[in-house]
Amino acid sequence: MSLLDTSRSILAYRGDKPSRSARGFVAAEFFAGIGLVRVALEHCGWRVAFANDIDPDKLEIYELNFGRADFHLGDIHEIDVSNLPQCDLFTASFPCNDLSIAGSRSGLDGLQSSAFWGLIRILGNLGHRRPPIVMLENVVGFLQSHDGRDFEAALLALNKLGYTVDAFILNAVHWTPQSRPRLFVVASVDDCHTGSQFAMASDARPTRLAAFINLHRNIRWKIRTLPELPRPSSQLRDVIEDLPPDDPHWWPRDRAKYLFGQFSERHLTLAEKMLKQDTCQYATVFRRVRNGRSMAELRTDGIAGCLRTPRGGSGRQILFKAGNGRYQVRLLTARECARLQGAPDCYRVDGIPLNQALFGFGDAVCIPAVEWIVDNYLTPLAYQLSDCEKPTGIKCDA
Repeated sequence: MSLLDTSRSILAYRGDKPSRSARGFVAAEFFAGIGLVRVALEHCGWRVAFANDIDPDKLEIYELNFGRADFHLGDIHEIDVSNLPQCDLFTASFPCNDLSIAGSRSGLDGLQSSAFWGLIRILGNLGHRRPPIVMLENVVGFLQSHDGRDFEAALLALNKLGYTVDAFILNAVHWTPQSRPRLFVVASVDDCHTGSQFAMASDARPTRLAAFINLHRNIRWKIRTLPELPRPSSQLRDVIEDLPPDDPHWWPRDRAKYLFGQFSERHLTLAEKMLKQDTCQYATVFRRVRNGRSMAELRTDGIAGCLRTPRGGSGRQILFKAGNGRYQVRLLTARECARLQGAPDCYRVDGIPLNQALFGFGDAVCIPAVEWIVDNYLTPLAYQLSDCEKPTGIKCDA
């Protein structure tokens, strides 16, 4: 299959058309990673005209699926804005390393997450060519970083550039069997349309986020009503590859037995319950250090834990298969990680080393969650701001 054919199959992977035409709206994808935001945008009718990331390993996967004609490999701080196309939207899934609860907690001044200021530099230097919409994505820890001061600083920086801001939290579990809450910010040019400065707690704006919005009156908000999130419907078993018992992905017996011996009493009980079933059951396992000892913790609710980058090996999610008195153990495959992020099976990962693929998907977004944002927020907003059509998908809170 040619690269062009692969791209076409990715964009048509559900066999349907976008729910509404995006009229050729154009986007640039910063911190593009392996291009999953692009998959979502282009499936919803947008066109991605520019992509940037600093990681050559992620570029290798991106190029495998989209080519590299639109991709600029390099530091965001060094991008020449004169080379950027005119866009309706910038997206930025900037590094979470310094904002995550599990990270360094250095905040927006940290070595990795300070890349956010590279985006602000670009927006400032673009002047009248600034896109009318900007979307940020990061971990929920961004909201709490330095007691909320980092989040406040980021939003005020967008305000200073003439944007009003909105924020919401989506968990991938509403679309795929992965627990992956992420914080999204949509910034839009301060236009004549009225909007609310206040937020009501909802499934997309939980109490802690609504409280932040309502307490920070120094930020120019424009809060829009969002539809209810879809109910979770998929299970871990729906994304698992059916590998034969002798497939080399399965761990040798001694290695699997060692993991089994790392279960605490509570998790051992869960494993033994799975073993007693007359059909095979699936669960995921993370290794964690408890009281100075490496322990294996089992999740049996049919939902995978959040995919993470496998730094030091601890982030690699393990699959535990058990039933009829037997069990097998292996790492999740690259294809299974792709499915947990909502990527179609035509998204190519062939020939990519497992750890490289895990890094790519661990840093990526959940495609159907972004599609939900595009259909319910970004496309109607783009029409609203261009005065091309009366929007029907979003409205401002009264």
